[in-house]
Amino acid sequence: MREYEKKISVIVPVYNAEGYLTQCIDSILASPLEDIEVIAVDDGSADRSLEILMMYKDPRIKVFSKRNEGVFRTWKFGVERAAGEYIIFVDADDYVSPALFETVESLLRLREYDLIQHGWVEVYAKSQKKTCGSLDIPQGGYLGEELERIKEKYLFFKGQHEHEIPVLRWAKVFRTALLREILPDTMEDISMYEDDSISRPYLSQIKSMYFLSDHLYYHRCDVVGSICNSPEKLPRYLVDCKNLNAFFEDKKERFGFPEETLEYYYYFYHQSVMGEAVRFKNDELAKRILSEPKFRRLLEKYGKGVKAYLLRHRLFSLYRILRKGKDVLRVARYEVTRWIKKEA
Repeated sequence: MREYEKKISVIVPVYNAEGYLTQCIDSILASPLEDIEVIAVDDGSADRSLEILMMYKDPRIKVFSKRNEGVFRTWKFGVERAAGEYIIFVDADDYVSPALFETVESLLRLREYDLIQHGWVEVYAKSQKKTCGSLDIPQGGYLGEELERIKEKYLFFKGQHEHEIPVLRWAKVFRTALLREILPDTMEDISMYEDDSISRPYLSQIKSMYFLSDHLYYHRCDVVGSICNSPEKLPRYLVDCKNLNAFFEDKKERFGFPEETLEYYYYFYHQSVMGEAVRFKNDELAKRILSEPKFRRLLEKYGKGVKAYLLRHRLFSLYRILRKGKDVLRVARYEVTRWIKKEA
């Protein structure tokens, strides 16, 4: 009998997701494969989430319930109980393509990889959708010197975040043994950038990767109450930002992070919190970040374009107008595209 009982474990962290949970679980169980298990971990939900999970009778699903500890500890809880050789994370308010598991298993029958990275679709209100994750990396397997070149360009990047291997935890297939190996050296006391705290260390250690261009995961954006739509938590996000940078600095030898990469991480996370602070009109928090000499220096170095100029000069009202205008343009582009397809 092999070390792992299943080929794939699907870990679903659940917290107050009753409005989306059925679609999520149904999309996973739609797979005809028997060689998977679904580990659904309810993190102390106050709604009907646990009740919904308990209604499923499919033998592939295992339901756990624990006190509320946050999403990172919920992932870890699932990883520790996984019987699969590989792990896929699916958020409870997202869903997957029916082809996901068969596609992954067919690849792994040909060769085992430390990571499979595939594309995803962002789902917005009014059924707007946007495909993501399509880097200029040809589809196929990478290892040895070729993989090291990929990691140098797309992981240990130097100021080119838009060309980075996505650090999102979803749209990935992790090898369970490697994930468990790095878990003790990850930062779990975090509520923002939690994907980064596990994915960056993991990506630094992979020895093989398959890049798959298919879009097999559907990530729901604009969910009320999600981290990206919780302005009251912004001060905590700044704390997480600083702690994460300190964590990467402390673990730079363990994970091989170059100094220039660490410098860019510092800029990126601070700029991200600042951008959200301005978006939600918390200008005092934005000014506090701008007052840090190190961030000011890095903003001059890495900040390009109109948005960076507006932030640098504290033109926050104009920044908000520009950002809102881009959101309106995105909606308009989607509506025009849908009309053209309908008329065709």
